[in-house]
Amino acid sequence: MLAILIVVAAGAYLAGQRVTAEIERARVSHLLGNLRSTTEANLSIGLALDQVSSLQTRIEREKAGDSSILAIDIFNLSGRSIYSTDRGAVGEAVPDTWSKPSGTDEIWSQSARGETVFGTRFDNDLGPAGGISVSVSDSARSGRNERLLADLLGRTAAAALAGVIVAGLLAWTFAAAMTRPFRNVASILRGEDAAVVPGRGMEHLASQTRRAWTRSEERIDAGTRQLEALDDDA
Repeated sequence: MLAILIVVAAGAYLAGQRVTAEIERARVSHLLGNLRSTTEANLSIGLALDQVSSLQTRIEREKAGDSSILAIDIFNLSGRSIYSTDRGAVGEAVPDTWSKPSGTDEIWSQSARGETVFGTRFDNDLGPAGGISVSVSDSARSGRNERLLADLLGRTAAAALAGVIVAGLLAWTFAAAMTRPFRNVASILRGEDAAVVPGRGMEHLASQTRRAWTRSEERIDAGTRQLEALDDDA
């Protein structure tokens, strides 16, 4: 039973990890989608990327509102950072691994050194124009996984304890049921239960034996009284 509980808890933990990762990806994907829409809307009216200064304010506000976000970068097609929550990174080249996936329309992710970077591209009227990346700390997800593990361990321990108690009660009940005939036999042989027990079981045999003992004792008592009477007559 304990092995089954452990297997179930392990399965639940792994499923919880996947769900946590999917929730985080969905949350960041939503943010990337909003930033992409805003960027493309400004480019569609003829503004150059470095003219959309409102993007700097927007990404700083998004980072301030989410403690798990480490950085947000918006870079051009050549891989040069135009807007970043890290002001010192503005104008610097982003990692090649960020700019290369910008050729795909799907959201990409890369993990390294305790953080995960999610990214997507954005387009202008001529096609791909650059990319957006959001760096997220893994500590928040790890913390949620640790809380999940602690909760599962507590539930597993409680279920195991309940199982031990139930198993103990069942064992005691079984033992009591199995030993009841022997206790009854001992009680009958001690003369504590004078009732006649029908059937062919041990209680019946014990009842017959007790009655035989009683009759023997009665005959011995009768013989003893007769001997005493003869002695008195002599």
